[in-house]
Amino acid sequence: MAQPKVRPLERKVLRDTVYESLVDMLMSNTLAPEAPLSIDGLASELAVSPTPVREALVHLERTGLVTRAPLRGYRVAPPLTRDQIAQLCDVRLILEPGALALAFRRVDELAPALTKAHAKHAKAGAAVAGIIPDKTTMNAYREYMDADWAFHNTIFGFTDNVYVQNTADQLPAHLHRLRQSVQRGINDSKLAIAEHAAVLKAVQDHDLQAAQQAMFDHIAGVKERATHDEED
Repeated sequence: MAQPKVRPLERKVLRDTVYESLVDMLMSNTLAPEAPLSIDGLASELAVSPTPVREALVHLERTGLVTRAPLRGYRVAPPLTRDQIAQLCDVRLILEPGALALAFRRVDELAPALTKAHAKHAKAGAAVAGIIPDKTTMNAYREYMDADWAFHNTIFGFTDNVYVQNTADQLPAHLHRLRQSVQRGINDSKLAIAEHAAVLKAVQDHDLQAAQQAMFDHIAGVKERATHDEED
């Protein structure tokens, strides 16, 4: 009897599970920078077929966490340099205030959604307050960083602009910040939560100009903290 075909949803869930597992391995340096990535080897380690591993690596290549070279296959990418971090932040400085302008067309819906996202971010931040990010605290810090990005992603979602949303998806800033945080022991959670609170208050007040300025100040602060620590 022929085996039933795997439904697309099941395949997507498996791919996403493999992707999350690989991200955890990358963040904890289980997969070290420049290390070659064997699809068959990873599939064996994760007890899955090669297909979801291959699909997950394609996704990871888009984030910049892994690279692929002809005839050489996939490798773990090195951490972003100071200049690369600065350039990533510069893109966000251009994109995110503009995204706020689009999202403000639905500000009455944006405000409660952003309030909820900020509450989750603050709760996750309380769990990592005062700790030095490392391998042992990586899971908690990753939950915090995911909540951080969810705050920003809420704004992108309310732009109702698929091109803006796709651009945001190609800027996995939270993953690179997480990697840098774990590897260098950077914890700016208190500052980031306070900066998000300033953005939220302006949104609640229906003050677009203030919201854009608060967002600009937040990303500029992230840029300064990340590049300063990278120099030290």
